[in-house]
Amino acid sequence: MAAPALDGSTLIDPASYARIGYPHTDWSTLRRSAPIERFQPEGWPPFWAITRHADIVSISKRPDAFLNVDGINFDRNPEARGQAPVQMRTIIEMDPPDHRKYRAVASKFFTPRSLGAWDPIVEEMARKLVDGLGREGECDFVTEIASMHPLKIICRILGAPEEDEAFVLRLTNEIFGREDEEFRRPGTATPEESVMQAAMEFYQYFQKILADRRERPREDLVSLFANARVDGEPMNEIATMGYCLVMFIAGHETTRGAISGGMKALLDHPAELAKWQADPSLGKTAIEEILRYVTPVNTMARTVARDVTIGGRQLSEGDRLVMFYASANRDEAVFDDPDAFRVDRNPNPHLAFGIGEHFCLGAHLARKTSGAIFGELVPRLELVEAAAPAERVPSNLVPGLKHLPIRYRLRPGR
Repeated sequence: MAAPALDGSTLIDPASYARIGYPHTDWSTLRRSAPIERFQPEGWPPFWAITRHADIVSISKRPDAFLNVDGINFDRNPEARGQAPVQMRTIIEMDPPDHRKYRAVASKFFTPRSLGAWDPIVEEMARKLVDGLGREGECDFVTEIASMHPLKIICRILGAPEEDEAFVLRLTNEIFGREDEEFRRPGTATPEESVMQAAMEFYQYFQKILADRRERPREDLVSLFANARVDGEPMNEIATMGYCLVMFIAGHETTRGAISGGMKALLDHPAELAKWQADPSLGKTAIEEILRYVTPVNTMARTVARDVTIGGRQLSEGDRLVMFYASANRDEAVFDDPDAFRVDRNPNPHLAFGIGEHFCLGAHLARKTSGAIFGELVPRLELVEAAAPAERVPSNLVPGLKHLPIRYRLRPGR
């Protein structure tokens, strides 16, 4: 059984993530003594916490028994989800056979071969951002680099104009930072109200773009969504808007988390930065280690479709479970010295992009975007250190950094 001191609040409370970060100590306790455990913290609905790598792999490969249809977020008030003024159904919230049919709409775009054409653009944008920092100084790495690079890439791929980047960033912050007073839109009383207003604005913005792309298609991803067909019929509005949401917002937020978390890992482990600088060929393994160590997407919730036994525990139809990927990525049964950050770690079977039916569609793009920034930064860093404490977003889904002040000195670029 779980240790009595664990009531589950540190696992799921967004404020706890902002205050203390990822609860690795609690996860370690659970992996050893209660890897599948039921909790009901005060003010929250009950849930099963899944903390071991093997159990998350098993659940993820059984989409018939563990459903996404009720949503992958685990919220205090699950009923609020159905009260939103704008309904957007993303591929993440679909189960087979719908998921496979709708995923196929964009899957060819996100293959490594297809994305290869974007390499020069992704690398050029990374170079311009780093050059823009100047030779030396201080900056907030999240707002000036980690947030801007994936934002610019996603805007370019989807076809949103450069002048709309600040607008899109605001919506991203309001939707994913719903629990944060810093990001809550002025004049709203609750996180739910703030998100509802942001969702409506998002819907209205993309309605206009989609209408334009149906009349005048371009070589961008929104044109693909606007003119897609599923089962021989035009893709419905809810799914089309859901695609825009998941690509524009989820794609940006998670990569921002990887880049900012990766920089903090290098700040905390200067010997690993030196190792990477001494051997640039470590770039690919270093990015995989950043993804494992940081795990930008922390949780995914599922609904149990029927009574089922897993890991010796009996789960009932309708139960909600939460898979903690960040715990799985520190599982002692899978990773040697799992709490260590090693840029040369190999093998590295992390679950930062999930596994099975819902493996992240944008995984290759995320690797490419993160790799370009660190490929530009790592060789040029002569000095980098924290200028002030980092701050984290209050979220249990994507609990990334919102501020990371650094002091730096850079070598000239190419």
